[in-house]
Amino acid sequence: MCRAQPLPAVVQHLTGEAWKLDAKGRPSVLEEGMLIDEQESVKTSPSAFVSLLLGDGSRVVLPSSSEVRLHLVEEQAIPQVILQQGQVEAYVLKRASDYDRFQIVTPVGVLGVRGTHFRVRNDDQQSVVEVLNGQVAASRSESQPQGKQLKKKPQTGPVDGELKVGARQGLLLKTQGELKTVDLLPAPRLMGQDGQKGDAPVWTLILHPQPGAQRYRAQVATDKTFMNIKQENFSSEPRLSFTGLKASFYHVRVSAFDDQGLEGETGVYDIFYYPPATRVQ
Repeated sequence: MCRAQPLPAVVQHLTGEAWKLDAKGRPSVLEEGMLIDEQESVKTSPSAFVSLLLGDGSRVVLPSSSEVRLHLVEEQAIPQVILQQGQVEAYVLKRASDYDRFQIVTPVGVLGVRGTHFRVRNDDQQSVVEVLNGQVAASRSESQPQGKQLKKKPQTGPVDGELKVGARQGLLLKTQGELKTVDLLPAPRLMGQDGQKGDAPVWTLILHPQPGAQRYRAQVATDKTFMNIKQENFSSEPRLSFTGLKASFYHVRVSAFDDQGLEGETGVYDIFYYPPATRVQ
């Protein structure tokens, strides 16, 4: 029985402005339904969200100011997502064996996945990994010039020295030092909401303060899988506000960051938002 090929990927959802870069780096405006193939890239603007659907059913979501390049190891049909900037959130379908992995490559290391939901972002001289479901195998990359990673034959099975990061755990993947997992913060609870009238109504979500939280994040999507994210916001206080949203039924996802910068588990709420009218016609 033939296995579905992961590439090309298709742009499933797009909010805001983003670009497709071909194998030579030439940009074109990204559109929903567009195909992203081997050695091609996707780059998002500071207010954009893109979700990609791979041919094997795995999904990748890029938030604002992010860039990834897609690569396929043909011998084993292993898809690689090369994270060049920002963050990626991946939903990977279950693989048949430990030698059949989906991989995310960062400047610091390689993350091998058999099936899970996790986030990865480049942060200064380290990669930040947060696993929500399943398990990720993290290992460092050998020191080599940027852009040469694709010429090295990737690991397709267990790697000596790799660290298993389980569900509700995070990891700061650095070039040196001990690799150690950290338990993620629980999801903050939504206490209520508020709003302001005017030409640009403001919708405010009020969270219960989460012990150990240094800042909070909230995302608003039109689907329960958060493939079609419309807005997100960050705040050092447990209050996050949005503007410009139309009256609709939304799925809201909230989380908190600890003192190491690891983003914790997410709490999801279904809310019907109806902005207050500014005047009666």
